[in-house]
Order: sequence, then structure tokens, then C-alpha cells
Amino acid sequence: MDTQFNAFEILQIAEEVESKAARFYLLAAGRFADDDRRRLCCDLVEWRAEHRDAWRRLRRQYSERNGEFGCFDPNNYVLSNPQTMAGLTGFGTTRNGYSRITGGETKEQILQDAIRKSQSIAIFYHGLKEFARGPDSRMMIDNVISEEDRHIRLLTNALGRIQGVLEDFDDPASMELPVPSGV
Repeated sequence: MDTQFNAFEILQIAEEVESKAARFYLLAAGRFADDDRRRLCCDLVEWRAEHRDAWRRLRRQYSERNGEFGCFDPNNYVLSNPQTMAGLTGFGTTRNGYSRITGGETKEQILQDAIRKSQSIAIFYHGLKEFARGPDSRMMIDNVISEEDRHIRLLTNALGRIQGVLEDFDDPASMELPVPSGV
């Protein structure tokens, strides 16, 4: 049996990816002694948490409108476990906890790592398209990818500002994001 995800399950995976990312940055924030780097990590927590909540709302609205829910299949661990799918992104855990943030990174390094992680999430969703069950699922994945691409642009702009390459863009501390498209 081929594993395919419906739109409800895609949103469930997206919600879990955002939860893992928010936890990662929350733990990272606790490793920094100075306010600037801690605040940057907290901004990343907030962005991810807002998106988690938006995907959750969209998932509920979608299931109410279409009557489509996720299915539990005891014979298919992957399909029945969005946490497993979300762990395939750059925010998976290692045996000794969350990876790589030590508390010694610069703001530039934090942003570079955030960009890499966001790029790996976008790649994950591009690959997930192969497992989409129908056009609704593909549309949901496209929405998630669009939001991740937008996040990459914001992070890249913030990095450019720190490096002195860009001057006229939003401050990374004010990464206030609208509700993802489709909500």
C-alpha cells in the first residue's frame, strides 16, 4: 500500500513541524546570555508558533468544511504519526537533545542556521508532494512552501542587514507575519 497524505494530514504535519521548530528556538534562546541573541531566538519562536496556530486553525476549518480527517492505520506507522514525518525536517532531535545551538553563536550564525533549516523544510515539502492525495493536498503543500519561502526571504533580509548588505527592510525583531495564505 502506498502512503498518501490528504490535506488534513498535510496540515497536521505542518503543525508538528512548526511545533518542533518553536521548541528548538525556545531551547536555543535559553542558551544565550545576552538579550540580542536571545530576542532573535524568541522572534523565531514567535514566528513558528504563529504559523503552528495558523495551520491548526486551517486544519480545523478544512475538516469542518470537507469532512476530511486524518486516519490512524496501525499497519502504517508513517501515515499515522505526523510527529515522525515532522522529524524528517531540519528540526529533528538527536540523542542528546536539539542539535547545534550552543550559546556561542553570533546573530549572523543564528540567522544562517535558521535559513538552512527553513530551506531543508521547503525541500521536505517539495518531496512530500509525491505523497499528496489529490489536488487539495498539493495545494496545501504549495501554501506551506510559499510561507516557508517567505520566511527564508525575511531571514535573508535580516542577515543582509546584519552584514551591512541591505538597509531598507523589516528588522528581524519585527518579523510579524500575516496568517498563511489559504486561512
